[in-house]
Amino acid sequence: MKFKVKHIVMMSIMVFSLLSCDDFLDEKPDSDITEDNYVDPDAGDNDTLKYTTATQAEQLISGAYKRFESEFWQLDMYIMNESQSDNSYAGEEKEDPLQIDRLRIKPTNETVKRDWGYVYTHLSDINEIIAWVPQIPDPALTSTRKNEIVGEASFMRALCYFNLVRIFGSVPLIVQDIPEINLDNLDEVYPLIYPENASIEDIYVQIVKDLEYALANVPDYSAFKFKVTKAVVNLTLAQVYATKDGFENTDWGKVKGYVSAVVSDTRYGLLDNFDDLFAVSEPFNGTLPNVDLINEHSKESLFEIDFNSWTTMGNWGSQMLVGTDWKKFNTPSHDLYDAFTNAGDVVRRDASILFYDVTGAWTDFYWPSDNYPLCWKNRAQEKNNVILFRYAEALLLLAEAENELGNISESQRLLNLVRNRARLGNTTANTKEALRLAIENENRFEFAFEGKRWFDLKRRGRFITVMSNTTDHQKQYGSAMAEYQLVWPIPQNELDLNENLNQNPGY
Repeated sequence: MKFKVKHIVMMSIMVFSLLSCDDFLDEKPDSDITEDNYVDPDAGDNDTLKYTTATQAEQLISGAYKRFESEFWQLDMYIMNESQSDNSYAGEEKEDPLQIDRLRIKPTNETVKRDWGYVYTHLSDINEIIAWVPQIPDPALTSTRKNEIVGEASFMRALCYFNLVRIFGSVPLIVQDIPEINLDNLDEVYPLIYPENASIEDIYVQIVKDLEYALANVPDYSAFKFKVTKAVVNLTLAQVYATKDGFENTDWGKVKGYVSAVVSDTRYGLLDNFDDLFAVSEPFNGTLPNVDLINEHSKESLFEIDFNSWTTMGNWGSQMLVGTDWKKFNTPSHDLYDAFTNAGDVVRRDASILFYDVTGAWTDFYWPSDNYPLCWKNRAQEKNNVILFRYAEALLLLAEAENELGNISESQRLLNLVRNRARLGNTTANTKEALRLAIENENRFEFAFEGKRWFDLKRRGRFITVMSNTTDHQKQYGSAMAEYQLVWPIPQNELDLNENLNQNPGY
């Protein structure tokens, strides 16, 4: 099929290809372009247009959503944020996750390589949408829907670059759909195929630009939460402003403005019981059931990957964290369990960590086999949705902004909403410094094993300090950390392909 052949050739020469992943070409959605509906750009009156129909536009954005099924979202966001932090450690003793656990990551690490590939492949799809959907002449594709699709894609591009800049620092900034290279366009296309690192400042400028476009154009609300809407865009804008200039230089007024729009929207709110966020209808008996979340697409969910079946989008990532057939990734740490217990936070502790008898299956240096901890927020496979952004994040970020702006009582009130849901009493923190630490700890307890801890500690400038004081074995690695290790190395295979790329200092 001409469409696929062209894209295979193109991806083979792009530095951010996923040809190293065995299943790359199988990740297209069921609704993807087929031989029957593909419009050849070299044929007839449409020779200047890559896509011409409303159906194709919807297929393109559907494909971009389907990229959330990748290993980056199903597994690696947990590995990098949890086992790299004080929440968990590698578990399964393979070299690549052990490097992450021990804060000694090499440029040849396969997780580093594949995550770069997953995100840049997502970006390739997104850039294609942003470039071509506005040009589709089909009257069935209204201007409003065109803007919505481009807005949804713009949010995804911003999210991709927000993750890349937090993981790798300075990376290539590519916002064009890259055409096939030939002698006539060599000078134009070559730097797109072999790009230089962009400055972190320029990357954040693009992130904010894309998010602002998304905010103006995406739908206001959707009861189906696997849909980009204004709430998740506002929250992400607030998170970007809380991150991009460093903690001491944060524009907390901007943060408050964007996140207040989420908190004040009465269509969202906390569920009454914390455990209800992750509840499923069948118990775990050594193997995860294939069932839905009981409360999928709830009022607390702002953006939620909708897994439904192996044939369309299936959640296999849960099996990497929970089960008894082999030693799983992300073993919960003593430090986290003890912190929960010492804070009296039984509700969130027991919703986050499941102890199970794995005698005869494997042994562990840190935990006994007959009482071994597993990450417990992903409780089913295949159909188990994953909530990427939820209302509690907005509450805690607004509490932080209010605290930094000197509004202590309002910060306490917001923090207590999250604490009280966990059946904890009101916070005793009553100074700016005490509230900073209280909010940091609340984020840890609320979002343990949801893929946020490493990013959160780095944003606060606290990662090395926290890791140097953990009560687990990672203390020895945290104490020896250098500042350059706060970002990952650029993958070695990308440097080998692209002489214009520069490795991060220290690697």
